[in-house]
Amino acid sequence: MALVLTINKLTSTQVPTLNDCSSQNLLNYFENSWELEETLMKSLVEKETFYFNPDPLRNRIIFYLGHSAVFFINKLIGVGLIKAGINSQYETLFEVGVDPQTPTELDAAMQGVSWPDVEKVWQYRDKAREAIAKVIQNTPLDLPIHQQHPFWALLMGIEHSRIHFETSSMLVRQLPTDRLKRPQGWNYAPSKGKIPNNEMRRVPSGVVKLGKPKDDLTYGWDSEYGDRTVEVKPFLASQYLITNGEYLKFVQAGGYNNPDYWNAESWDWKQLYNVQHPKFWIPFQDGYRYRATFDEIDLPLDWPVEVNYYEAIAFCRSQGSEIRLMTEAEWNQALLTSEDKHLSTKYNLNLQFISPSPVGMFKPANTASGLYDLRGNLWEWLGDTFNALPGFQPHPLYEDQAAPFFDGKHQMMLGGSWATNGSMALPTYRNWFRPYFYQHAGFRIAQDLKGDC
Repeated sequence: MALVLTINKLTSTQVPTLNDCSSQNLLNYFENSWELEETLMKSLVEKETFYFNPDPLRNRIIFYLGHSAVFFINKLIGVGLIKAGINSQYETLFEVGVDPQTPTELDAAMQGVSWPDVEKVWQYRDKAREAIAKVIQNTPLDLPIHQQHPFWALLMGIEHSRIHFETSSMLVRQLPTDRLKRPQGWNYAPSKGKIPNNEMRRVPSGVVKLGKPKDDLTYGWDSEYGDRTVEVKPFLASQYLITNGEYLKFVQAGGYNNPDYWNAESWDWKQLYNVQHPKFWIPFQDGYRYRATFDEIDLPLDWPVEVNYYEAIAFCRSQGSEIRLMTEAEWNQALLTSEDKHLSTKYNLNLQFISPSPVGMFKPANTASGLYDLRGNLWEWLGDTFNALPGFQPHPLYEDQAAPFFDGKHQMMLGGSWATNGSMALPTYRNWFRPYFYQHAGFRIAQDLKGDC
């Protein structure tokens, strides 16, 4: 049974409708995104924790403390809603994130950087928050908001902040637990401890149209727009995301030490870092415990396993040569045939919990042929590399948001996780990461149907 949380429980407010929102709606949406990030950052104990680098492929945490605020200010300056910056040094230092291939590459890029005092960065955030709120309150709102509207920059800042809530939650999760204090009211999903039978379900054929319509009335990132029509053949896919319990069998059977399950690139990665189990499993006596966002707990066997793309593919190969991940088109076809958009409103999205939840906890509308957790719980790794939809055009306010990553080196994931909120929680959002990166991501297995089944 789900826990009922009422005390100091932060949730994500509804995504604004671009032709029917008020200044107060936008202010509430902005304040909500700001509070989500601040609550996460305030969970850190001691100032020096902000200078930790818990993930060798990410910046120190203090960067993320300043990054979202600086992004807002720079984008609002870009459209003339703010005339001047608050601190030009910060607005350069905290502006651009990283996507290194190796820790050495990151170290070289950040060599010579002198990070400011944490208190001064908090003070910058306070000033930025006040400036952004004044823009919302004092600028006449001309509807609808569209991609050339100055308030598109405001929405871009809000949605960027929401993305970084999720990104930063991965960094927090890698800190020592004694460096954290779990915020009141943020609790984990239950675990029944029983591994459900994960049947393969038939997904029927169909034609799917990928791409968010330009006249859609919610905010979208440039990589969502474009138009691709794909004919999908019927296929099989696992009813649930692969659970910790199922993946445990793979680990116990020596899956991490069998080179047949890994290609040369992924095997080199595994050997270099001596990876023997999923990142958030903690060896304990004869088994494993589990690192949740703020605590170590018993390994929840019925929660979906969190792995990177390399590990997902290794599991697929262990199940047979025909087992694979779904494609982007197949995921969209599965979503169309698994839910009624007007009936299916319950997902593990928007911080219902601060953790994954048992697979099958949130039922699709069509349980006869439907797949569970296509949206929410964890992002789902796909077989596609990140790509531009036909008609893609980078948005001039953020030209490098997606375009640099259409390089065949970033793997797609769809559906969102428990930490996903805002427009990123909509089914049109197309996410991507390097195959060895970790996000709140898991996978389900798929298989071609033989003949005319």
